[in-house]
Amino acid sequence: MKRKLYIIVLVVIGCTTGVFAQRQTKSPFSRFGYGEMYSFSNAYAQAMGGIGVGVNNPVQINFANPANQSSILKESFLFNVGVGANVRKLTEASSSATVTSVGLETMSLAFPIIENRWGCAVGILPFNSVGYEMNYTDSLASYSYSGNGGVNQVVLSSGVRLFKGLSIGFNAAYLFGTTAYTGENTFKESSAFYSRKQLEYKTLGFLWNAGIQYKWQINEAKALTFGATVRTPQQLTYRETQKFSSYVMNGVIEISKDTISTATEKSTTDIPLEIGVGVSYSVENKILLGVDAGLQNWDNISCYGKVDADLQQTKYVKLGGEIIPNYKSTKFYQRIPIRIGVHYSDLPIMYQYEGETKQLSEYGVSLGTRIKPKQNQNGLAIALDFGHRGNSSLAKSLQETYLLIKLNVTLQEVWFMKRKIN
Repeated sequence: MKRKLYIIVLVVIGCTTGVFAQRQTKSPFSRFGYGEMYSFSNAYAQAMGGIGVGVNNPVQINFANPANQSSILKESFLFNVGVGANVRKLTEASSSATVTSVGLETMSLAFPIIENRWGCAVGILPFNSVGYEMNYTDSLASYSYSGNGGVNQVVLSSGVRLFKGLSIGFNAAYLFGTTAYTGENTFKESSAFYSRKQLEYKTLGFLWNAGIQYKWQINEAKALTFGATVRTPQQLTYRETQKFSSYVMNGVIEISKDTISTATEKSTTDIPLEIGVGVSYSVENKILLGVDAGLQNWDNISCYGKVDADLQQTKYVKLGGEIIPNYKSTKFYQRIPIRIGVHYSDLPIMYQYEGETKQLSEYGVSLGTRIKPKQNQNGLAIALDFGHRGNSSLAKSLQETYLLIKLNVTLQEVWFMKRKIN
């Protein structure tokens, strides 16, 4: 059985690595820092505002707090695959544009090692993504700037129950990916030389974070769970390639005149400190209410060799919950949970516009449910997140309104059971 499990893990990682390498966001805000950073939330958590640090659920894979893995049910095997799509409306002054993106987001599985004591999960998830294209023109030339790519991570998550109610956990992640940036000047004088600068960062490395949870069982059905996580300041390695080129245009044909390419030795880039806390109240198969809060310290962070003064410390808060009308009902619609949440966070970006500098923020409201035809844990989770990025006090500056859609298929199978013949 163990051999079968190892084969599945390798197939999942091998089949999804190439798919994740192609995934990217489409947001002008991703040109700052490392771009759009992804949280560990799947459709189950996203529908409730993204809570997870203080949530203990034995039938959900929770990378937000690895201590949760200690509660994976004995003789069970969880498999989860998720896709995400978003529609973004970008506005600046009187201009607007709508962009969309879609792709595979997560693929993960979880299983117990020692029943009611030690569990593990493994998955592949996005870490960050860059995807934007910007253009403007003056009396001399046209200028274009673009970025694409990102970093993905293979995460091994393990949680151990030390004694009744108290669990600790550890996430170890291997990160890999390539991000490319291009800047180009096209002069209006037809005989002029045009110029192009290309930067490519290949990122590799390991990150870890740890979590703790204490579940106070008030009675047989009710529980209060406290959680905390920490990721200390760490570093990834990267290799930078620069390419400078000049060319002229003969009609629509580009004729290269000069190209200089340089590659650096391996260097390091910083990943900031992150701390999270959370608490939830649950009534088994009826109610879950939770709140998470945390911060990331982006001050003096060196991002690919450059300390960006526009990156600042951020804070976030998430609130959400679910209600299940009647878990044991034979009627399909009464078993469907209702999930809702809200979230607010600072973006680590200090944005300058018309002489004013303000920190940008993101806020949104989410809702979702799970379609579960039978009385088991197999089902399809759906989450919708309506949100906004920017700073409304800079009314004519870049603003982003988005709709995020997440779908997750979860399968729970009974494994490792020794059958008895009477």
